[in-house]
Amino acid sequence: MTKSKDKRIDLFNKQLITFTQCNNQVANAVKIKYICSPKASIYIIALEQLQPLLTKVYSMTWRKEINKESVPNDEKLFSIYKLHTNIRVKGAREVQFAHKVNFSTGKSNLILTCDMLKGNPGDNTLFQPTIDKVVEKYGVIPRDSATDGGYASKANAGYAEKKGIKNTVFNKTAGCLKNIVSSKNIETRLKKWRVGIEAVISNFKRGYNMFRCNWKGEAHFNQKVLWSTIAYNIRVMTAAVVAKL
Repeated sequence: MTKSKDKRIDLFNKQLITFTQCNNQVANAVKIKYICSPKASIYIIALEQLQPLLTKVYSMTWRKEINKESVPNDEKLFSIYKLHTNIRVKGAREVQFAHKVNFSTGKSNLILTCDMLKGNPGDNTLFQPTIDKVVEKYGVIPRDSATDGGYASKANAGYAEKKGIKNTVFNKTAGCLKNIVSSKNIETRLKKWRVGIEAVISNFKRGYNMFRCNWKGEAHFNQKVLWSTIAYNIRVMTAAVVAKL
C-alpha cells in the first residue's frame, strides 16, 4: 500500500468496489439457502451470519480512508472471527490485538483483584476503582500503594490519601506530581517492591500459558483468566504452607 494520499484513496475505492461485488454475491447465495443441498446450506448459513460484519467492515473503511473520519475504537471491528478482540497500544510500541487485564497484588504475592477490561482504557482511570475494590473485598485499607507510572495523576494521589493510604508511590512521576511518602527510604523500598511484582506477572503468564489464549470467545477468555488466577493463588498459598512445615 502506498503512503501517497491521492493514490491511497484511489486504491481503497477500487478495493471497496471489489468488496461490494463480493458482498452482493454473498447476498445472492444466501437467498437460495433453502433450495440447495444440506451440506451447502451449512456454508451459506455461515455466510449469512457474516453479512452484517461485512457491512460494518465496509462502513468503517469508507469512513476512515475515504471520508477521513476518526473512527472510535469501539465502533471498529478488528476480527470478523473473534468479535471480542481489542486493540492495545503500549507507549511507542507496535499496535497489538489483545485484551487488557488489570491486576492488584500484595505482600503475600497473591493476586487480590483481577479485571478483564474492554478496549484500551488508560491506566490512570483504573487506580481509583481498584483501590475501592481492594477495600470493599478485604475490609482493609492498604498502608502502602505502589504502581506503574501510567497510573500516576494528582487526582489518584489525592484519592489514595483521602482513603487513608499513608504512602502512595508511582514508579514514574512528571511535572509537579510528587509521591506521597513518610520518608525517602519508604519511597525507595516501595519502588523496589513494585519492580519485584514483575515476577508475579511473569510467573502467572508463563505458568498458565497466558501469552496467548486459545479458548474461543470473550466469555471463555474471561474464564481462562479467572481460573488461572485461582490456580495461581492456590499454588502461592500451598508453597507458603509447605515452607512452614
